[in-house]
Amino acid sequence: MLRFTVARFSDNELVLFDNAAQESWIVYPPRSSYAFLRTRRASSRSTVVEHHPWAPFATIEDHDLRPEDACGLHGITCVANEVIEAATQIGFNPFA
Repeated sequence: MLRFTVARFSDNELVLFDNAAQESWIVYPPRSSYAFLRTRRASSRSTVVEHHPWAPFATIEDHDLRPEDACGLHGITCVANEVIEAATQIGFNPFA
């Protein structure tokens, strides 16, 4: 069984569901044109990966990634890196 299920795939975002863990991951590449991302990115080259646990009142967490640095908060051990890998495997470019 695959870990992630594609829920939405567009030029601006990729939404992946992890049903077993009951969480969603949204990948916003640098090309995303959403205005709200301007204040959430560490740089114009970074990809924002948003983690959404499905539990009530759970905290949504942003992970800022650049190809050369992995996750700025957690490094290479961060699950957001697995999300990036899954995105590339389905043909979504998370760093363009």
